[in-house]
Amino acid sequence: MADDGMLLNFELSADAFAPKKTFKGGSWRDRLTAKKSAEWGRQKAKEREAGLKGLIPRFEEVQSDDEELILPDHQPRKRARIDEPVLSDPNRRHSLSKQSSGKDGSRRPPSIPIGGVVSSLFTYNPKSATQESKAELENDFGIEPSNAPLRDELATFTNLGLSPTLASHLLKKLDISAPTAIQRRAIEQLCSADTDAFIQAETGSGKTLAYLLPVVQRLMHLSKQMKDAGEDFNRESGLFAIILSPTRELSKQISSVLEGLLSCCHWIVSSIVIGGEKKKSEKARLRKGLNILVATPGRLADHLDNTEVLDVSKVRWLVLDEGDRLMELGFENDIQKIVSILNLRRTKAMERVLPGLPERRNTVLCSATLKGGVQDLRSMALKEPVSISVDENEKAEGQEAANESKAFSAPAQLKQSYVTVPPKQRLVTLVGTLRQSFKRKGSVMKCIVFISCADSVDFHFEVLTRPSTAPVEGRATEVHKTADVDLEEPSLSSRSKKIAQGTTISEFRTQALATSCSTKDNTVQLFRLHGSLQQSTRTSTLLAYTKCTEPAVLVCTDVASRGLDLPNVDLVIEYDPPFSKDDHLHRIGRTARAGKDGRAMIFLMPGCEEGYIDVLKEGRQRNLTKHDADEMLRKGFSPSSGVTTDRDWENRATDWQLDVERWTLDHPKHLEQARRAFQSHIRAYATHVAAERAVFDMRELHLGHLAKAFALRDKPGSIRVPGLRPSKDDNNRANAARKASAVRSSASASKHDRPDDDTGVQAVSDEREGRRKMQAKMKAMGGASEFNLG
Repeated sequence: MADDGMLLNFELSADAFAPKKTFKGGSWRDRLTAKKSAEWGRQKAKEREAGLKGLIPRFEEVQSDDEELILPDHQPRKRARIDEPVLSDPNRRHSLSKQSSGKDGSRRPPSIPIGGVVSSLFTYNPKSATQESKAELENDFGIEPSNAPLRDELATFTNLGLSPTLASHLLKKLDISAPTAIQRRAIEQLCSADTDAFIQAETGSGKTLAYLLPVVQRLMHLSKQMKDAGEDFNRESGLFAIILSPTRELSKQISSVLEGLLSCCHWIVSSIVIGGEKKKSEKARLRKGLNILVATPGRLADHLDNTEVLDVSKVRWLVLDEGDRLMELGFENDIQKIVSILNLRRTKAMERVLPGLPERRNTVLCSATLKGGVQDLRSMALKEPVSISVDENEKAEGQEAANESKAFSAPAQLKQSYVTVPPKQRLVTLVGTLRQSFKRKGSVMKCIVFISCADSVDFHFEVLTRPSTAPVEGRATEVHKTADVDLEEPSLSSRSKKIAQGTTISEFRTQALATSCSTKDNTVQLFRLHGSLQQSTRTSTLLAYTKCTEPAVLVCTDVASRGLDLPNVDLVIEYDPPFSKDDHLHRIGRTARAGKDGRAMIFLMPGCEEGYIDVLKEGRQRNLTKHDADEMLRKGFSPSSGVTTDRDWENRATDWQLDVERWTLDHPKHLEQARRAFQSHIRAYATHVAAERAVFDMRELHLGHLAKAFALRDKPGSIRVPGLRPSKDDNNRANAARKASAVRSSASASKHDRPDDDTGVQAVSDEREGRRKMQAKMKAMGGASEFNLG
């Protein structure tokens, strides 16, 4: 046909082919999908009409109840369910180093592989709204440590009332030449008068010796008076002092310090009773007799009820250490019971009073903070107490507790900082921070990383110690020879039992080489600690971390945040924000102790969490600096040598993240561990105190991005782990399965159906088994909360 020269114009408007706004028929999912597809089509038409192609992202993640992903070809593809197998074909894995770039050079999000969602670390991240103020940065030259020993030669221990023998022992054996400010005030008061006392001082100022030295001095004086009266002082003379602490680790530390003091007066005997130990051996020690007892409230209350040989009629010194923590952990009833029993048995004691023994009991309450719970404990256990504090602006005795609770202080020499990290960059930023800290040998010796819950501690321990399949130049990639050595070797029977249950021996380990942050020249050991571990394992782990001569990192929960004096801790990282302001104070108190320098860093997500900066500014204005995630990633993932590009650290961080995600998907054990850690973290996040819930708002959490920080590629709503409460759909399927099973059973009574043949029955069985395991775990933890705190 010949060309007749006719020209037709088929140009149409942008919404010419747009469907109607209302969609009828089909399920609600189909209608919603059609609506979103139509909206996507209108956007593309407008883009072509305006000539702005390339400025709009290639795909959009839609986070709604249906959790679908709208792709450019208008075909909605549902993300993989958590119970579906994720393909681990290397050809289908994505590497951001091969991603496409736009015309302007910007990096585009990658294509989505089948079997999971891979999102880029550096796209769609919220920005921090906090601006760094130069006025906040102070010159740290000339800052005097607020918890250092006094330099005044006149303020020696002998001038405070201690005997020359004890003062000489402190100087020659314990290398303590002068007291701290709180020790000077407490020793002088408690050695000279029989009064109750309330000791309040910042963490790391030496409160343990502040109450131990007066008790030991008074007992040495009592033994001298008994000797002058012709009586012998020995372990059978009676129990004279009880020291209560909230945690087992702190009790063991107090007992260790006390044993060091008593080495100069061997006739005074001390012992310890705590949960997790065998009661039979504790009763044997109590039967032999002792003079000073260190205990946790729950175990002491149990012995007072069931151990007849425990005689407390001669107790004249009662110390309550970490009073705020005692109330937080719910020991109020136990302490009230202990105080009542001490009062009752003392009044009914018909024995002759020993020479030099005080007529009344002296009770000492120690706490770094002063709030409502401590006030209740103070009124319960103390009578007309003397307040001992080193704060120059000490409040009046009659001031309201609400005003007192606002007091917040940290050692003056402590350098604090915060880093704003988008949710999905949290894991790589933590690794980058650790790499930067341990890049030079000797720059950091010991580091503590605080995490909110035990499941998350286990997951991060495995991630940081895994054998890397994507080696980075200069990084140690081989597992250390001692990586799988158990600090507490289980018996052969327990080992065989664990293997039979599908648990590997490596799960017993609490120490391994930190391959993610070690270098060839500077190897770093990694330790883990939380309340779900057996007591013997917790004790051996703390001992190994304390005695470790190599650079070491301790990943732990708040079980290690109170009172523990761990030497040479240079850096504290609060990877998960604390549950209260007081917890933050105790966490950062593990460094900058006794006048030494220290650094503390807290991770905050952009948005409402940045409101926590106001809490960090309370008290003294000092050394509060700001960092961002890009800065920490650039320092941690930049190669030390060679030719690099400006954004090479971005590719290296992305490769490390993807390598962890593949490692998680390839190992079902680690995948379940990551899911448990993610859900436990979310549950723990909801337990912040009411005053700070506006800062840590659950509604502001981007669960999809946060799941990436746990190396998960699935939508949060589909994550299922054994032992969790079933959803409504699960209950419906389970009920239908039970009805069908009942019908089949009635039809054929002799034929037994296999539960594995029915998905619903299997789901019910898994649910029951998971619930049983969780209950057994909680029972072993001794009343731990549902999200495994501490």
